[in-house]
Amino acid sequence: MSSTQDSQAQQPITLDAETIAEYLHQNPEFFEENPDVLAELNISHQVSGAISLVERQLGTLRDQNKKSKAQLESLIQIARDNDKLNERMHRLILSLMDANSLNDIYIALDDSLRGDFEADAVTIKLFVDPSQVNIDPDSDLIQTIFVPLEDPCLDSFKNILSHEKPVCGPLKPEQLSYLFDDQADAIKSTALIPLGGDLCSSTGCNYLGILAIGSHDENRFHSNIGTLFLNNLGDILSRGIRPYVAEKETHEQE
Repeated sequence: MSSTQDSQAQQPITLDAETIAEYLHQNPEFFEENPDVLAELNISHQVSGAISLVERQLGTLRDQNKKSKAQLESLIQIARDNDKLNERMHRLILSLMDANSLNDIYIALDDSLRGDFEADAVTIKLFVDPSQVNIDPDSDLIQTIFVPLEDPCLDSFKNILSHEKPVCGPLKPEQLSYLFDDQADAIKSTALIPLGGDLCSSTGCNYLGILAIGSHDENRFHSNIGTLFLNNLGDILSRGIRPYVAEKETHEQE
């Protein structure tokens, strides 16, 4: 053997953590085949002192199990909440189907949102001439929910309506006052839902009106909240209201 070969044979092999880790990844059976090494191996732990690798692995698995359990419980709770939401929406739809007038619709909506959905305030504004609606001329709704499109107070809502979808969050004082009157000071967050969409060309506007739901809780309606339920609510209410507008127009044409 040459001197060069002797020096190479005597040169120690340098192992670093990355090399060892890679080897163990490629040979997961190593500790099973070398139990004496595992028996002597201890890993320091800031809480429990020195523990074996198996104990450390068990601890890691327990932590992962806790996280998985928490995630599963969260998903189960979401599913339960969705079931409750669907039940409440079902009751609201049935109430609207049973309505025989705009007044019935308003009462059913108000009762449902305040009772089942814990709303603190509910307001509807319809951009429709009440003379074009099939409604009792002595109804209190004529004074409370019908507003002309040229009403200057609606100017502050044009930007919100331009989103063409529900908008949630705090409103300006003048907007709150217009929507909720003497309840305005107590309302800390609001959901505004456009009604009607492209069903309402006869009104001269893309919208039949807006539904406003107010809460005393500033965190109840915020900009990051999901709006699927609010979208569905807007669609359902729009279709419940629309026939009473179309019915009067149809009768006059006849």
